[in-house]
Amino acid sequence: ADAVPYTVLINPVITLVNQEMEDGWEGCLSVPGMRGIVPRYMRLHYAGFDQYGNPIDRLVSGFHARVVQHECDHLDGVLYPMRIVNLKDFGYTDIFSPNQDVQDD
Repeated sequence: ADAVPYTVLINPVITLVNQEMEDGWEGCLSVPGMRGIVPRYMRLHYAGFDQYGNPIDRLVSGFHARVVQHECDHLDGVLYPMRIVNLKDFGYTDIFSPNQDVQDD
């Protein structure tokens, strides 16, 4: 997959491609030192504008789709721990990933 050259997504509109979801580990600079398993839609379409007013229109899946959902949640005041289904899957990074240099996403 090609790298996305955009650094800004203004007025994002997300449309789900289907209802298929996948659990995955997430972290965030807003919740430092923590990790949790979050269900996210696997495929989605998003549209909006870059910082120059140029349209952005992409169909994405996997990690890219997860990141878009995570970042758009911030715009709605939602942090990833609010999406964790089982709080046993939420905790300190150094407990879940001992001896690993895991950075916050």
